[in-house]
Amino acid sequence: MQICFYFPSLKNYQNNAIFGSMYSSFFKQLELQGLRVKFTTNLSEIEGDILVVGIGGGGEKTAAKAMSFFKGPIILGVHNTYISFYKSFLTRWKSRILFAYNPDFATLNFEKYNSVGIPYYHFPFGSDKTVFHPLNIEKKYDIAFLGNANSGSGRGKYIQSLIKYAKDKQLNILLAGSGWDEYGYPYRIVKHGKETNEIYNQSKICVNIHNDRQFAGIDKEMDANNRLFDLAMAGCCQVSNGEQMVIRYFEKDEVDTADEPDDWIEKIDYYLKNENKRIERCAKARERALTDHTWELRATEFIKIIEVNYPKYIERDQKIAVLTKTIRFLDQFMLPPYQFKEIRILKYVLSKLNLYDRK
Repeated sequence: MQICFYFPSLKNYQNNAIFGSMYSSFFKQLELQGLRVKFTTNLSEIEGDILVVGIGGGGEKTAAKAMSFFKGPIILGVHNTYISFYKSFLTRWKSRILFAYNPDFATLNFEKYNSVGIPYYHFPFGSDKTVFHPLNIEKKYDIAFLGNANSGSGRGKYIQSLIKYAKDKQLNILLAGSGWDEYGYPYRIVKHGKETNEIYNQSKICVNIHNDRQFAGIDKEMDANNRLFDLAMAGCCQVSNGEQMVIRYFEKDEVDTADEPDDWIEKIDYYLKNENKRIERCAKARERALTDHTWELRATEFIKIIEVNYPKYIERDQKIAVLTKTIRFLDQFMLPPYQFKEIRILKYVLSKLNLYDRK
């Protein structure tokens, strides 16, 4: 069986630098477990038995073009339903969809996708032990954070506290990403992989800052970033926010957390002053990552989800109404949700052509 991942967003240099290596690790593990994997950013190169495509954040038009081009079953990589869920769009396409997946384990996702008859799976990020691992190198930084300032709201309050703390204590910190210019750190994207692992290992403390939306609550969004798992796999002492989210994956003696900036700074200060505790936490976090959060394990889980859902797909698209097929065609050119007026006009035209029964 061949599975095709169509992610045109990775044509963007910054997106590819940040996420490309992560996807490569996942694809490699899928292939090692018997799946043939095709990855492409070009519509014309889509081929295989199953297509994986993303929706959300305005990506519905792109997804509709891919799903129209490809005639087989679809797996959806989706955005958090807290901010992006088009019920009518999903209802039109559900006969083609095997399942949807996302790193978010909030109950809202399961409820929303259940409402349109599409199975939803919580599928967290993982890490690659061949890429992220401890290095015996000098610590150049007291504290490091690799992430963007403009990735959601809420990171600024932590960074402001961190900058003040570092200045008071005369610490050497590194901020890399986009949007940190006001703090004296120009735009710099660190390519995910070997370079990232080196910086993690050169740092006494690696902080992890989720934006406020990512841990909005079990009823809205609980979406851990890939940094959580990479830092642990690299054997780094990590201080994160999003406590109720992080404890789903790591014990408190593996990854320490605090949601208030002052408490977060106190924990950073504690580990900077206690090297033995840092070393102990690094070892425990890496052991947990190796046990529960490798891309090998994620690939095994993904294949099992396919095996459960693929047999249920038996040309389910054959009896789809003309109206649904017509609106699907429009999905390639118009962002949902459509106005009721547009749908009424379409129904009227189809009725005149004897293609739509008003009853």
